[in-house]
Amino acid sequence: MLASGSYDDTIRLWDARTGNHVRTLSGHTDSVESVVFSPDGSMLASGSYDDTIRLWDARTGNPIRTLSGRHTYGVNSVVFSPDGTTIASGSSQDTTIGLWNAYTGNPIRTLSGHTSPLKSVAFSLDGNTIASGSWGEIRLWNARTGNPIRTLSGHTGWVESVVFSPDGNTIASGDFGGTVLLWELVPSPTSNATLSLSPTSIQSPVIGQQLTLSLKIADAENVAGYQTTVSYDTTALRYVESANGDYLPSGAFFIPPVAEGNTVTLAASSLAGESNGNGTLATLTFEVVTVKVSTVRLTNALLTDGSGGSSVPQIENAEITEPAQLPEDVNQDGVVNIIDLTLVASNFGKTGSNDADVNNDGVVNIIDLTLVAAAFGNTAAAPEIWSHHLEGPPIRAEVVQWLQEALRLNLTDPTFQRGIRVLEQLLASLTPKETALLPNYPNPFNPETWIPYQLAKPSDVSISIYAADGTVVCTLMVGHQPVGIYQDKRRAAYWDGRNSLGEPVANGVYFYTLTAGEFTATRKMLIRK
Repeated sequence: MLASGSYDDTIRLWDARTGNHVRTLSGHTDSVESVVFSPDGSMLASGSYDDTIRLWDARTGNPIRTLSGRHTYGVNSVVFSPDGTTIASGSSQDTTIGLWNAYTGNPIRTLSGHTSPLKSVAFSLDGNTIASGSWGEIRLWNARTGNPIRTLSGHTGWVESVVFSPDGNTIASGDFGGTVLLWELVPSPTSNATLSLSPTSIQSPVIGQQLTLSLKIADAENVAGYQTTVSYDTTALRYVESANGDYLPSGAFFIPPVAEGNTVTLAASSLAGESNGNGTLATLTFEVVTVKVSTVRLTNALLTDGSGGSSVPQIENAEITEPAQLPEDVNQDGVVNIIDLTLVASNFGKTGSNDADVNNDGVVNIIDLTLVAAAFGNTAAAPEIWSHHLEGPPIRAEVVQWLQEALRLNLTDPTFQRGIRVLEQLLASLTPKETALLPNYPNPFNPETWIPYQLAKPSDVSISIYAADGTVVCTLMVGHQPVGIYQDKRRAAYWDGRNSLGEPVANGVYFYTLTAGEFTATRKMLIRK
C-alpha cells in the first residue's frame, strides 16, 4: 500500500503493486503535508495545515481519532516511534514538536527550542532520540524525557528532511538549497581504553560456513563491567552465538546476549574487583549468508568501574572482505564445486569471452572442465564434490564422456592430472554398488511426489503403485536406464497422485514397488489432502 497527501485536503491509498487507486480519505480541512504508516501497518497518521493530526484505519480507511489542541498552525511532519506507541509531530508556526500517545491520542509533552518553523521530524531506530529540522539547524532530543541533547548547525536553508542510519551513528539531512549533510553521532571517547573486533579484517568464508570475531579490550584501567552493541549486515551474516571471555574478574555476571534485527547487545559486570590491561571480553560467531564485503560495527560502547563511574572507550570495527576469486569458481560464489563443473559443461564449444573459459584460451572445452575439477578441495583426497540434494547434478554417462575426453588429451601437467583424479572420484560417487529403491519425497504429499532410486547395472525400470488393499492404482513405465543415481527431480520417477484413468486418488496409505531387472523393492507413502 502507498499513501499520498495532497493540497486538495485528501489522502489517497494506492495498491503499490498495480498502481490502482484503492480509496480516498477525507476529513482534513486544509492541505495534507505529511502521511506515515505505523510500524505494523495497521494505522495511518496524517498532518495538515488545519493544525491537526488524524489517525486512520489503514485497512478500511475509517477515521480513528483526531489529535488537536497542541499546534497553532500547520503540521508539517508526523512520524511514529519504532515501537508504534508514540507519534511525534512538527509544526510550521509554533515551532514545537508534539509527542502523542498513538493509542489514546493523549498529548505526552511538547518539545520547545526551535525559533523557526519545523520542516521534518525523525525517530532513531532504537526510539531513544528524536531529530528535528528547521532553518539552518537540526536539534536532537531525548525521546523519553524531552530534554534537548545538542544542536547541529551547518545548513544555510530550510532542513526539509532528516533520517537516522540503521546503526544510529549517522544522520543525513537535506536542505531546500539542494545540499545533503552527513552527521556523525558516535560519542567522543572519554577513556584511553579501546574496544575492538578482532581480526579487524577477515576474508569471508563460503556460504554456510562460520566465522568468529573476538571482542577485545586494550589499554584499560579499573574495568568492572562493559556494554556494547554489535551491528552487522544481515544480508551477509547470520548471528549464531556468543561466548564470554576471561577478561573480567572471576565471578563476573554475564548478561545473556540480546539479538534483535541486525544487532547483538553484550554486557557483563563484576560485583567484586576490577580488571586492567588487555584481554578478551567475548567472542561472537556468525554464519555466512552471502559472500560480500560488509562491516561489523561496535556502537553504544560503555565501560564501568567498581564505583559505578562510566566512560566511553575508543572503538575499532571489523571488515569482512571478499576472498580472492579463483578462475575455476565460475559462478563466483566463493567455492569451487559441482555447480561450476556443470556450468563449464553447459558451455562446451562456446568461444569468445566466457566465465567458463577457465584458462582463457578463447574456447570452453574439456581442459576447462578438468581444471575446475582439479580445484575441488585443497588436496587430491576425495573431497565432497557433489550432494544428492543438489538440483540437477551431472549424470554418470556425462562424467564417463568427460573422463574419456580428458584421458585422450594425455596431458602430464600435475594440475590436469589432479583434475582427472577428481573426475574419477566423481564417477565413483555416481556409480552405486547396489540397486536400491529410495524414500519418495515429499512424504506425506499432495498431490505430487518424486520416487528416487539407484541402479548398479543397466535395467528396464518400472514402478507400480498399489492401494492399501493391494489394488494396482497405476504403473510408471520408466524404460531402460543405465547405471546411475536417479534422485533429483530431473531423473527420479514422478507421480502426480492420479490413477491409470487420470483421476485423483483418495487420501491414505499407498505402496510403490520398483522393478529393475531381477530386483524388486517396496516402500510406503502417504497422500494427505
